Amino acid sequence: MKVLKGDKGHCGDTFRELIDIWEERGYCTVEKSTDSFCWVEKKRTILLYDFPRIDDRNIPPFQYGLFANTVPTHPHISSWIFWARSPRKLDNKIQQHIPSYTERKTESIFLGKVENHIQQQGRVTQDWNNHIEDFCMPIRIGEGTNTNYKYTQEEYLTKISLSKYGLCLPGYGPKCNREIEYLGLGVIPIVTPGVDLTYYEPLEENIHYLRVERAEDIKDKINSISEKQWTIMSNNGRQWYNRNCSPEGSFKVTEKIITHLSR
Repeated sequence: MKVLKGDKGHCGDTFRELIDIWEERGYCTVEKSTDSFCWVEKKRTILLYDFPRIDDRNIPPFQYGLFANTVPTHPHISSWIFWARSPRKLDNKIQQHIPSYTERKTESIFLGKVENHIQQQGRVTQDWNNHIEDFCMPIRIGEGTNTNYKYTQEEYLTKISLSKYGLCLPGYGPKCNREIEYLGLGVIPIVTPGVDLTYYEPLEENIHYLRVERAEDIKDKINSISEKQWTIMSNNGRQWYNRNCSPEGSFKVTEKIITHLSR
């Protein structure tokens, strides 16, 4: 497979970094695209749409599309996969060590920030901070995307790996890299209103994740899960990640979807 990788309007992390890993491992060849989008084989055929939203840019014509975050309903469009902020750093962290239940001293966590008004609308609707043990979400609207986070990416991944549960709030799109980072590190996601779970291989409630409608329900939901249940769900999430979002799994699923769409 040949992937045309756009280099305009993207800082090179997330899916663009995952493409680099695919190339390094010999899964595909990569060439530079003359636009900001990613394609399979040639432009205007199979679009690999990795941007968060579909209403903030002009999308070029395509024959078939794999959409990762916002997924339109159309017979030539398929739901797809998703990825970490840094797929390489997440993969390195996973290879080091996955803490057990007893090694995870933090019950619940959310580390992030609000960088735009769309995130603000999706993340400040409820008083989440009073129901999550380790909660950090400074509002940094207008300060630019280069504003430093409280933790480096490595420190962030270490902190969430030591938590049993992780809160999921919508990002700029309805999905967020955080969900994939949780699943890869064995953290059970707590899914809230506005978070989208449209993936090619569906995630199942109480199998891979927990769902709450209100912040006040988080503690009761966590308390209803035994250590044995947590371990099963944590393993289920990691297995789903390996099949769908690891470097190898993500490429295999992408190939599978393309074969199905192109029949």
